[in-house]
Amino acid sequence: MSDPGTGGWRYFTSRQVREARAWAAEGGVAVHENIWKSKGRRTGHLLARTEAELMVAATSVGCSEWWIQRTRTLHFDLVDMYLERALARCRHPDPACAISP
Repeated sequence: MSDPGTGGWRYFTSRQVREARAWAAEGGVAVHENIWKSKGRRTGHLLARTEAELMVAATSVGCSEWWIQRTRTLHFDLVDMYLERALARCRHPDPACAISP
């Protein structure tokens, strides 16, 4: 199955919550940097327009379907290699999106 939506993957900073939600609502896949760290590691959220599109995006970076977060904003939490894989999919990554060795 191809990428969900028509907008492709895009990175958003922690201050771009509205923009990330809007991108996902328009059919893109948003990788949103989370303000919170987990044990000192970067974390992020994966957003998409529908649950089905979100599942396709999440499983494409190796997430298990049962990791879905059904809160006010349907999303997946991303850490470690899952976040790195998602960031690598961003069309026009922000310099902050760069993956450190």
